[in-house]
Amino acid sequence: MKKFLALLLIAILAISMTACSGQSKTSTSDKGNGSNSSSSKSGDTASSGEDDKIIIGYAALDDSQEHLIPVRENIKEVAKRYPNVEVICVDNAGDGATAVSNVDNLLLQGIDVLAEFNLDASVNPVIYEKCKAAGVPVMAIDIPVGDAPFMGANNREAGLLCGYALGDLANKEWGGKVDLILILNTPEGGDVVMTRMNAVVDGIKEKIPGLDTTNLVVEVDYKDDAILAQQLTADVLNSHPDARHILIGSINDIGAQGAFAAIEAAKRQDHCFIVNHGMSVQTRENLYKQINTGQLNCWRGGVAYFLERYGEYIVPGCIKLAKGEEVNPEDLLMDHVYIDASNIEEWYPQAEWSQAK
Repeated sequence: MKKFLALLLIAILAISMTACSGQSKTSTSDKGNGSNSSSSKSGDTASSGEDDKIIIGYAALDDSQEHLIPVRENIKEVAKRYPNVEVICVDNAGDGATAVSNVDNLLLQGIDVLAEFNLDASVNPVIYEKCKAAGVPVMAIDIPVGDAPFMGANNREAGLLCGYALGDLANKEWGGKVDLILILNTPEGGDVVMTRMNAVVDGIKEKIPGLDTTNLVVEVDYKDDAILAQQLTADVLNSHPDARHILIGSINDIGAQGAFAAIEAAKRQDHCFIVNHGMSVQTRENLYKQINTGQLNCWRGGVAYFLERYGEYIVPGCIKLAKGEEVNPEDLLMDHVYIDASNIEEWYPQAEWSQAK
């Protein structure tokens, strides 16, 4: 009997050791297995060896939005510089419930750190607590997630730049006259988005001292839908038929496209100026069209967020978090630039992107 128990114990130990030795973190995701060159934001690279492997889970805001695709692609590109970094990408699709489900999925796949880009700020505390319970650090992208390090926009600075540009246009073209300020917003993004868009109005007021904006500001929620932005802008234009000096600030190029379409349909280009946040393909195409035709339109420019460079900040920061190291908050804030027809060639040369050729 004792011999039988001893043999049984040995068999159990053997099975246990085999199971443990066979465990590894695997997925069908994009793997960073490229060169050893370092990221522009950090000189650290992951050392070789399966034990040092780092899996970054990237939850994209909404891959159906063309201007956000460069974030994902730059993360994958930068990750290839680190031989032992793997990236698993999921799409939050602009939906809070999907974002929560995605985090559950990523945690099951054994990620070491989460880079969360989620528009619905109301569910971000849930996401943060899930990761905290699993011992997985989080990096928030553009919208806060609990106490996680924040990568993305310097929202106050970006909002002011948008407002400064609109104020300068009003001063130059209209002698500082402003009849209406239309803010195209997506409030579900939470306090940081509101900070950005409130700063637009503050920037206009700084450029036009003494301007009383108390009854001038109209804010609409277009839910990241260009058609809805067009409809809402048309409603505002129709309800203000006598307004001849209308400044429009949009949270992104989607709102700007909708507003521009409404203005063209109403034949009120001379009454409006648009400046948006972001320098997506649509914004660049519009600026190069103005340059190539020699005719300016009312959509004058955008505040650059350089989404195509987000990975340079996100990947090195996530590696540090996965290693239990601290990340300097200042290293995660993007520098912003206002871009219009006068300086777009400096930042986005026409020859370097096919859409403008």
